[in-house]
Amino acid sequence: MNVYSAALIALSLCLTAASAQNQPHAAIVTGEVHNPPSREIEFRHEPLLAPGPSQHYIALDEQNRFALLLNIPKGILVTGHYGDEHSIPFFVEPGDSLHAVVTFAEVKEADSAAESDSLHSAADEAPPAYSLTFSGRGAENNRFLAEFWPQHSAFESDYALEPEEFARQVKQRRQDEFALLAEGREKYALSPGFIDYMTTFFNYKWADKTVSYPEFSFENGRLTRRMSPDGSHRREVPPDYYDFLQEIPLIDEKAIGVGEYRRFLVNTLALEAKSDGMPRLSDSYKLSGLSLSESVRTRLDSMHDANRKPRLSQMIDLSGLGLSESSQAQLDSMYEDPKKASASEKAAWLGLELSPTALAELDAYEDYSIFLGDTTKTDTTGGRLTFHMPMAKISEWYEYLNNRPLSARIDLSILELSPAAQSQLDSMFQNRQPLKLSQRVDLAALGLSPSIQSQLDSIFAGPSFPVLGGTTERYDLAKQKLQGRVLYWLLAGELRNGIKFGSEAYVDARWQSFEESNPFPEYTEALQAEMNKTLVLQPGQPAPDFTLNDPDGQSVSLSQFKGKVVLMDFWASWCGPCIGDLGTLRKIKAQVASQSVVFLNVSLDANEGAWKRAIAKHQIQGVHVRSDGQVTQAYNVFDIPRYYLVDPQGLIVEDRLRVFDVDEVVAKIEENL
Repeated sequence: MNVYSAALIALSLCLTAASAQNQPHAAIVTGEVHNPPSREIEFRHEPLLAPGPSQHYIALDEQNRFALLLNIPKGILVTGHYGDEHSIPFFVEPGDSLHAVVTFAEVKEADSAAESDSLHSAADEAPPAYSLTFSGRGAENNRFLAEFWPQHSAFESDYALEPEEFARQVKQRRQDEFALLAEGREKYALSPGFIDYMTTFFNYKWADKTVSYPEFSFENGRLTRRMSPDGSHRREVPPDYYDFLQEIPLIDEKAIGVGEYRRFLVNTLALEAKSDGMPRLSDSYKLSGLSLSESVRTRLDSMHDANRKPRLSQMIDLSGLGLSESSQAQLDSMYEDPKKASASEKAAWLGLELSPTALAELDAYEDYSIFLGDTTKTDTTGGRLTFHMPMAKISEWYEYLNNRPLSARIDLSILELSPAAQSQLDSMFQNRQPLKLSQRVDLAALGLSPSIQSQLDSIFAGPSFPVLGGTTERYDLAKQKLQGRVLYWLLAGELRNGIKFGSEAYVDARWQSFEESNPFPEYTEALQAEMNKTLVLQPGQPAPDFTLNDPDGQSVSLSQFKGKVVLMDFWASWCGPCIGDLGTLRKIKAQVASQSVVFLNVSLDANEGAWKRAIAKHQIQGVHVRSDGQVTQAYNVFDIPRYYLVDPQGLIVEDRLRVFDVDEVVAKIEENL
């Protein structure tokens, strides 16, 4: 008996057992794929009883078949994915036994010489089309969906339109979709559950696009989404623009399970949850071991926010310079509002050879922006100044800004200081030491013991946990605006994201309160399962072994590198930050070149050709393999780049290694040799 047959029998038994117990909450999707782009399909859906998207990775058998069992209380949309190139929709309801045949157009192998000459082949730019046929229970719904989905995928909202025109466009699109559904009801025997789902899908897709419009802008002809909780980057809209929100409910329990509803809630709450977007202290550092009361934690957050940017006089001792109190106060004031690096300074740093006249023309622009590109150049299209540069250069630029001398940040000549005094100030500023938390905040005023104050200083000196901007404010506002199952479903989803993206302090600060108040145990259980998955990836735990193929098709296992330190880099050819880190990684590799260290590059590329070309183009050193879904799930990789450091015994040393500090990474490697 082959794998497919065994899986199908097991799924059928599960479905029969569920029906026998009068709990028809199971659906089976089977299928066969002709000319598959790869051997693995990732199935995604928005679950009804879990806080966040579910993923299932299924490998095709030797006859290109697959089988999937879903336990669901009502109909859901499931999409099968081959990387980011293909999205294949299925709609299933409890009791369905759907069979799909997916046929991709045949693609001729690209000429190997041509592939090596170009980063993007024709196959990359035009992925093969596919056709779908269905049989079994649920087939009628999916025949309509197969007709509708290409139109849905092809439609692009025109964010270049003015607000009123954009609102009319997406509203008309919703009307057109309902018209298509009405035609489908005449042509196919659509189930009531499918009609309800698509109605919700159309309504919340329209509402989400409309509420999100002000966050999009065009820069140099390209669409850009600028996320800022304080609304500072939102486009201006008429006062009555948001009146449409009165037409659609914010709380809609029946919409749980529709991804567009979750996005609508997140973006609508972000609209109102205004802040400076900076994470709170208690969300950035894990304070749970200190047993601080909620009121003390809140006051600590508030005091830290008020002193987030320390005064210059706090960081360096100005008293030895013979400055008057008024001059010291003036220095503090100037440092609080430093000069932005001029356009001519940026051009000079980039090595652009421009005449004095051209540099002066650049400085005449009030502002400039930075755009990721393949080359380094300036662009003044549309009367706006933009610097184009590779990702690596952008990272280096921000490093340069952080290390600019004080005299480049503020105009010291205003104080009529001597050159010697200015030089001394620059030297003192360059050699300043990071402030302890107790130097920023009066911890004694919180009634904290010297021991707790010392522990806070120690925690503050260590690494912080990443927190997505606006997440905290959105979470708190949801508790005010939502209720019932919708509230806890959304809160659980926010906590799930925090767990997945390593924001341990953010989750830790909310977990106990959520667990105590949540009346829906399935959400607590799902979150606990996510936490358990991260625990097996903590430092000191065995790194999950895997075997993947290298560019030559040879098997490579993590376990074969026992006895050596392994730095694992999860990356992809299409990931800008991944490519931006390559310069730093080269420095690390150069410093440990003579040591027993393996740099294992695990690519998430779905396209094999793009993967191989990126390795050659960027001359990426080390061992290369291409990941499947099981490996990325095993290592909880949901954002890249992601780095793991593994010791010679195969134990995890760091699960979120930060490679920007070359010396620190080299020291960690050498400690574990």
